Amino acid sequence: MKKSIKNLCCLVLMMALTFTLTACGSTQNSDPAPSGNGGQQNAPASGPAADVPETPADQPDTSPDSTGADDTRTLVVYFSRTGEQYTVGVIDHGNTAIVAEMIAEATGADLFEVLPVDDHYPMTYSELTDVAKREQNEKARPAYAGDVPDLSDYDTIFIGAPVWWGDWPMIMYTFFEENEDALSGKTLIPFSTHEGSGLSGFDRKLSSSCPGSTVLDGLAVRGNDCQNKQDSVRTAVNEWIAGLGY
Repeated sequence: MKKSIKNLCCLVLMMALTFTLTACGSTQNSDPAPSGNGGQQNAPASGPAADVPETPADQPDTSPDSTGADDTRTLVVYFSRTGEQYTVGVIDHGNTAIVAEMIAEATGADLFEVLPVDDHYPMTYSELTDVAKREQNEKARPAYAGDVPDLSDYDTIFIGAPVWWGDWPMIMYTFFEENEDALSGKTLIPFSTHEGSGLSGFDRKLSSSCPGSTVLDGLAVRGNDCQNKQDSVRTAVNEWIAGLGY
């Protein structure tokens, strides 16, 4: 009896030992349990799992590098006169001013009017032509009033004036010469108002005065049309601007 009990105890001990060894071997061969974030606690903070804002697929990317070419700005510089005009009579809104305003409206440009410091120009047509001729013969450089806008803000500058004795009014040469450096590298586009003389070489003379600039094809508009046929002038201005790529 005692021998049987002893044998039974030995059998139980052997079975317990075998179970213990089997359990230890099974634990050592198993894979490590994943940590709290799915085993990616050391993953870099990038990709869809990272907390990084993304641009929705149905919305455009408006970051600075994706906006395309920089916006350009345009300026219209002009000299204009009121008073008695050839074939038109007395006017209170200058012909060149009318064209300048149409250009600004079509392009969204800023405006700068060249105004003489000493406005000695007569209101009567015959007297005005005498003064203009004298200034041309003397190669005068009349001073203009006001501060010119910062030309570094602009890429394209339209420049206009009435034709005086087949040339720019001398006050415009004051503007060209005083701002030659600032105009360098700009695109300059001339326009004129006249009563038969057309553009009168405004483009060529502008290129000579501002050799560092690029001068494009200009537009010549009759002063009479500016006063009496503004719809046709506006059409001509818009077609000319469209041809320039606006």
